[in-house]
Amino acid sequence: MSVGSMGSYAERSDAVAVKRVSKAGVYVVCSMGNDGRKGLQTGANPAIAKDAIAVGSVDNSYEAQLYLITPNGEKIFYIPGIAYGGWRSTICSTIVVNDPQATSNDGCSGPSKPVEDAVVLYAVSRADTCNSTVRCNKAAEHGAIGCLLYNIDSIIGSSVIPSGSISLEDGQSIIKIVTENSSAIFTFTNMLEFNPMVSK
Repeated sequence: MSVGSMGSYAERSDAVAVKRVSKAGVYVVCSMGNDGRKGLQTGANPAIAKDAIAVGSVDNSYEAQLYLITPNGEKIFYIPGIAYGGWRSTICSTIVVNDPQATSNDGCSGPSKPVEDAVVLYAVSRADTCNSTVRCNKAAEHGAIGCLLYNIDSIIGSSVIPSGSISLEDGQSIIKIVTENSSAIFTFTNMLEFNPMVSK
């Protein structure tokens, strides 16, 4: 049933009808509308009827995402790796770009530069023969305190250090910053902020 209307009251006629039909042994499924003028997540009838099964979907142009902060204060949103997750607290670190000109298999054999006490950044391409877990765990073995992959959506990542994925554009932005100043300090957070969703 999808007959939502103004005024969210459980005793309205449609809500009473839901109650009566439900008592007769029939499941009543109602769309969960949104009486948005009454506030965020305020439901509308008949979905708020006591005996209704309310279902709904979310169509939002923003999503809450974790982020890191560049030395110039720009926020870069990241998707945390599934295995360990993202950063569990706020830390400051340099980023080592494993290969600024990477074409394929960046980091599959381990870091090509010293990464101890730093976060390593790897490129991802379709031709790669290894996954994020291999790269990030090898980085951890070499002393990295975090692992970022760019040009990929979600990743499994490392099971022992924070891992995350960022867009191609954000990866290129980090490469530019690090190329100009290899001592640049980035701030990795466990904080969320709303980020506009990209339509695919």
